[in-house]
Amino acid sequence: MLDVNAAKPYSAGESFNTLLPILKRAGLEQVQSICELSGGLSNHNYKITTPTGCYVLRGNANAADSFCTREQERFYWQQLAQAKLAPELLWVSEDERYYLSDFIESDLIESDFIEGDFIKSDLIENDFIESAVASAAECAAIEHNVIDSERFQCKRFIHWPALERQTSAADFMLGQSSLGILHHGDSQQACLSPEPRLMPIQQDKHPNSTARLLLELLLQLRELPTGPYAISITEQWQEYHQQMLAYQASLTTMHNWNERVAKLLNIQIAIKDWCDNLAACLIKPQFCHRDLNPHNLLLKNNRLYCIDFEYATASHPLCELAVVLATHALTPAQQNELVTQYLSEHPYVSINAAEAVPAAIDMYWVFACYWALLMAAQTEPSRSADYLAWFDCFWPLITQAS
Repeated sequence: MLDVNAAKPYSAGESFNTLLPILKRAGLEQVQSICELSGGLSNHNYKITTPTGCYVLRGNANAADSFCTREQERFYWQQLAQAKLAPELLWVSEDERYYLSDFIESDLIESDFIEGDFIKSDLIENDFIESAVASAAECAAIEHNVIDSERFQCKRFIHWPALERQTSAADFMLGQSSLGILHHGDSQQACLSPEPRLMPIQQDKHPNSTARLLLELLLQLRELPTGPYAISITEQWQEYHQQMLAYQASLTTMHNWNERVAKLLNIQIAIKDWCDNLAACLIKPQFCHRDLNPHNLLLKNNRLYCIDFEYATASHPLCELAVVLATHALTPAQQNELVTQYLSEHPYVSINAAEAVPAAIDMYWVFACYWALLMAAQTEPSRSADYLAWFDCFWPLITQAS
């Protein structure tokens, strides 16, 4: 996760001097400044300014190697760069520890939070406003506020990462219920209609075009070649689970870590059910970035660019949709438009794929919990606590996990 708009200048100290030989190997000798870019949970990123332009130097964390092969990551990065959907990768160090790429200065987006467009529920309304405002403050990107005398309306110009909001499958279903597009099956358990009704987003209500930009990106990514790499959601779950069990057998002193492992072990039946539901609607894998959270998207000239391809592969089409729904502050109507338009005549999923969207959201948060535990197991104790804290943040977002 990376926010290229929140930068912290580096002084000419030890860290600065450590990077200079690396930059020289990359062909950058006249370095004017180095700024650390905030937002990374595992890797470290720096904005490099030279007389001829700006670049991003990324230092890859050793622990992240267990989640991807660098060759696979670069394959998809270069594929998206060629499609003009990612910054160009310019240089890779011999040991694959460092990448140098173009720097894209992300544009601001107008974000309007309008009272009345949200469900009258603390679960959705308050979390949306508080999360968005807090993120905007962090990015220091609020330009102005406007109060509409007829209807409360707060206009802000923010960077894309300020749209971050964690949404569970339960949150999503509650929002769709408010639009009247849920039905009850024989089990009397609410589920998303296989043919959700499109609730068009009115331009005067949502001038920020967040949903439109996300939909355009999702449809573009859907058309990309799958490449030689692939993994199913079930295979990914089993791979992470086996890694976790291997660490559990070898780590005897991490009591706090094992307590969290036990939580995941207690929901294995639910995880299998979610994986089975997703497998049932799959016709064919497609290219998936698999981590389209707001920190991995850049807005430039009214289009979105992707960064961070450690999880990119061919996989289930609902992987892409689930990440966007789970991590972006969208109204229920915007969520509905994304689901409907993305799945409309989708060639790689069955007609009832919408019913599996909540399962896909749950699996996104399940994988996030596995990621946090595996990173904690491979990281020095001073950082391990940070990853356990991320587990605690993700865990309540899983259905039946609260």
